[in-house]
Amino acid sequence: MTILAIETTGPLASAAINKDGKVLYTINDKGFSHLQECVPMVKALMEEEAVRPEDLDAIAVSRGPGSFTGIRIGMATAKGLAQVWDKPIVEVPTLESFAYADMPYTNSVLICPVFDARRSQVYAAAFRRSAGQAEACCVPMKGSEPEVRAIVPEGAYALEEYLELLAEAAWDGDTLFFLGDGSRKFEEQIRTCLDGPCCGEGPSYSVEFAADEHYLQRADSVAVLGAKLFAEGKIKDCFTAQPNYLRAAEPDRKKKLPAGGK
Repeated sequence: MTILAIETTGPLASAAINKDGKVLYTINDKGFSHLQECVPMVKALMEEEAVRPEDLDAIAVSRGPGSFTGIRIGMATAKGLAQVWDKPIVEVPTLESFAYADMPYTNSVLICPVFDARRSQVYAAAFRRSAGQAEACCVPMKGSEPEVRAIVPEGAYALEEYLELLAEAAWDGDTLFFLGDGSRKFEEQIRTCLDGPCCGEGPSYSVEFAADEHYLQRADSVAVLGAKLFAEGKIKDCFTAQPNYLRAAEPDRKKKLPAGGK
């Protein structure tokens, strides 16, 4: 199975190829230059890895939430390539893709991606990744496909509301592991709230934040989840694939249109 993945929902565009479980990945270093960088980056990666369009089984695209403009660029790129190359599209939930990052997650880690949604909200969710073995809760899970469960569903939340849901969902001894641009912008508030009275009393847990190389969206994670969804038959075509903004853009909101302006 060979999957091409595109990620443009954050400040840095990236692309990846998942070839039978081996993921090859590239990222640009210019913030919000997706329109100029995305297609050349895909072309360069495919040429470097000697992957032809006919070798691809599907194109996975990070569907959102995230930057509205970035989501549209990524989805339009994926649709254009899918139409030209006659390939199916896999819509990959952006927040969930963090649970498939190449990091030593364990059963005792609650994966907490948080994006700054502006207007006093965050786009956020929480996931628990396990191998189905409770006794291996503190052992990094490698070499087998993990089971990922949504503990807090993706949505647009007030930050305090989201943190309260996390505190309610956490197990005793958990590490709440924060990623996404919101984890940087709201780090002080996250630490204060989870250590303070706003979330009430609950289990004992720790709070950690992803390192610089892992806190933003990345196409390698999209490629891993995309391959899983493709194997499950969750595919669309260039006409039916749709982004997921979670909330209407400001001009659409003012006109009282639903997300995406349709």
